[in-house]
Amino acid sequence: MVVLRTIARLFVLLALVFAGLDAFIWLDGRATQQAGRVWFELHLASLNYSEVVVSRHLNLPGFWRDAVVPYLKLPAWEAMLWPVIVLLILGGFLSVIGRRRTRKGRFS
Repeated sequence: MVVLRTIARLFVLLALVFAGLDAFIWLDGRATQQAGRVWFELHLASLNYSEVVVSRHLNLPGFWRDAVVPYLKLPAWEAMLWPVIVLLILGGFLSVIGRRRTRKGRFS
């Protein structure tokens, strides 16, 4: 149970990091640009490396072309909002599963 609560807290922490990055992009005025363009402008090397890892090392060129590229064409605010939502839902779900259970005994 401790492991589930720790993973849940990590998911919530990652959601907060993505929310902070989303706020940075919004305050920078790039919220309406495509997510791929923003990633290109912020750190080109990681974008290229991600494509290489997914296409060559994981041997999933179709996944990059059919799933990642359409996602990168979304507006940056929307592309950053989805990971926040998913990570918060997963963190909440894991924290509910991993919560401490109280014993219902005779002498409570």
